Amino acid sequence: MANDKQGLFNKLRAHPVIRAGTTYAAAAFLIVQVIGLIADSFGFGDNLMQGVIWASFAGFPVVILLSLIISSHFSTLKLLLITVLLVTGGYLGGAFYWVQFVKSPELETALSKDQYAKSWIIARDMSQVFPFLPQLDQALSQLGRPAKIEIMQNGVDVYWKPFASDEYHWEFLGTSPLDPQNLPVGPLQFRLEKEGFQTAYLGANNPSLALKNFPVKLEFEASKFELAKDDDVPEGMVYIPGGEFLPAITGEGLTSYVLSPYYIDKYEVTNKQFKQFVDAQGYKNPRYWQDTTFINDGRTLSLEQALTLMVDQTGRNAPASWELADYPEGSDDLPVTGISWYEAQAYANYKGNTLPPLYHWAKAAFPVDEVVSPLAPAILANSNFAGKELRRVSQSVSIGPYGTFDMAGNAREWVWNIFGGEGITIGGAIAERQYMGFQSESRPRIDRSAHNGFRTVKLLNPADMNPFGDPLSLPALPPKDFYQPMDAKAFKFYSQPYSYGKRKLNAKTAYVEENHDDWIKEKVSVEVGYNNERMDILIFRPKNISSNIGSVVFYPGLGAFRFPGPLDKINPGDFGLDYIIKSGRALILPAFKESRNRSTDPSFLDAATDEQKRVFRDTMTKWRIDTGRVLDYIEERPEFSDQNIHYMGMSFGAIYTPIVLLFEQRRFKSAVYLSGGLDPYKPPLSDGIVYQNRIKTPTLMLNGEQDYLMPISGQQALFDLLGAAPSDKKYIAYDAGHWPLPRNQMVNEVLAWFEKYESLRP
Repeated sequence: MANDKQGLFNKLRAHPVIRAGTTYAAAAFLIVQVIGLIADSFGFGDNLMQGVIWASFAGFPVVILLSLIISSHFSTLKLLLITVLLVTGGYLGGAFYWVQFVKSPELETALSKDQYAKSWIIARDMSQVFPFLPQLDQALSQLGRPAKIEIMQNGVDVYWKPFASDEYHWEFLGTSPLDPQNLPVGPLQFRLEKEGFQTAYLGANNPSLALKNFPVKLEFEASKFELAKDDDVPEGMVYIPGGEFLPAITGEGLTSYVLSPYYIDKYEVTNKQFKQFVDAQGYKNPRYWQDTTFINDGRTLSLEQALTLMVDQTGRNAPASWELADYPEGSDDLPVTGISWYEAQAYANYKGNTLPPLYHWAKAAFPVDEVVSPLAPAILANSNFAGKELRRVSQSVSIGPYGTFDMAGNAREWVWNIFGGEGITIGGAIAERQYMGFQSESRPRIDRSAHNGFRTVKLLNPADMNPFGDPLSLPALPPKDFYQPMDAKAFKFYSQPYSYGKRKLNAKTAYVEENHDDWIKEKVSVEVGYNNERMDILIFRPKNISSNIGSVVFYPGLGAFRFPGPLDKINPGDFGLDYIIKSGRALILPAFKESRNRSTDPSFLDAATDEQKRVFRDTMTKWRIDTGRVLDYIEERPEFSDQNIHYMGMSFGAIYTPIVLLFEQRRFKSAVYLSGGLDPYKPPLSDGIVYQNRIKTPTLMLNGEQDYLMPISGQQALFDLLGAAPSDKKYIAYDAGHWPLPRNQMVNEVLAWFEKYESLRP
């Protein structure tokens, strides 16, 4: 009996199937043990070990089947049936093990961390391998949305992956035109390729306007994406398609703008690139500094004077941190920093480009619908904030929606602005918090902080130098008979909300500074008589005159309302107005309602809705009251002349705030409008009210003939309407844009105008 059992055991041991199975099991066990021993040393993860174990189990039935086929005398049909059963069983067993013990824990972990794209991909892979679990279909429907990429060109190959992720490879989505495809919710990135065109990248949150699946209907739709031809894109730049967008800038709200296509630098300008400008004698070439007004501490400087401030540590013209007009060794591809706005713009001129207008920068930095479908969390997660060192552009990982890098963090970036003398930076810097990625900052253009960098743009439409864009579709103008001058009865009714009476100002002086060579700076505040508010007033009066001082009350441009910087930091030179004080007059800079430190909600400036127009009308009455308080205060000061007070408005202050002249024609001796005109889309013109013909104040209008913000037609319309006598109004259109105007000519005209209407001094 024992011999029979021994014989059976020897037969089984000698059977090819048993021998193959035991040999395979031993080998698989040995491989698993070896990999387990070296896993930590080589950095192998748990997924690899699980994969090896799963492959070992899956391979076992295959080995058994092959050995059975080789050694068996079964019929072909039986062998085929056995094969199908073994393969099916092996697949189902292996798939179940992989789904249950490998991928399910990964899915749970990803879901617990709200990694929706990763969860969706895991669920999709599980469903493709083991499509028998209804909960997978449910997960895919909850974690995904049908998304559509609309591209102007056909035949574009589209790839996708989770946004800014190195964990996943690009997956082919299809060729345009594309039908909607189910994709994971959350931040996604797309790569668009077509022969003869620059490879483009598009970042978007799913759902979003860009993917044509945003659940809420907004007033505009994202434009189709467009590729640029390879030969058209300048080296090192990225194509930004045109269209409408919501700028992701703090305080902007839901006002949309439209821009033409343009190119922008892929990376921040580096030390190596800026060295080319230095070596080409860019600092010494007046062509790169043309039409630039240099301001430092309120003084207007010549180019020669300004260049003495733009030096490195050894006194050569170069960025502040350089030595001997050269950057530190090994920092070729670090962003250039320690430069002023003037140097950044000069370099842009050298390259045939310009600094990005503020909204062009914003469109390249964040998606068109960032405000309602944010991609910023994914962008900022890779940005260089709260760090100690700049990141090399070659190591940049903070990619934007169109393929630019480090627009948030790293170096803060100068942008183009035409309102006010101060420059604007945006994007934040390494030493700042992440929210600064959306925050524009006013700072002196001469500022050469170690955090100041920049990039350049090449505009395809010169009209886009307008930093605020143009609305996509302006409402049609009413017929001419809609605009009716007010008769006496209508004017009496219209004037009622602007009624004004004097009251105690309870003026308080915050400080008096006398450390400037040319002027004394004062800050005072007065009660305005509404909402328990006080209004701050900056006064710059000449040092060399102590009595009968004439005054110029300044009404600022849009920047003071939309991007209000600190009132105390304002200098006369910021607006190129230092010549007023040098001429012996005081410059008065009040913080009018909704400007400077009294700004609450800049969205009313757009006056696009009925509510915004209501607020706009109400704010105009506040401007009238504020103006009255300023004039009352000037009259209370014995050293000021109450017979020589002038109105000066710049841009916004020459378009909207001149309504105060309607009620203060006695106290203002003359008015100067810089870059002003008529805007028919905001009150009171949008209400059909024409009041300019009732303003008899002698008025000088100085404008730019190539002004895209206020075209010639708007300039001329205002001049024709002004009610001053022909000899008391003058209009000059210079060969210039909106701002700046030719300084020397402007100064001569303004001072001559003031002198013409001032009372004779004793």
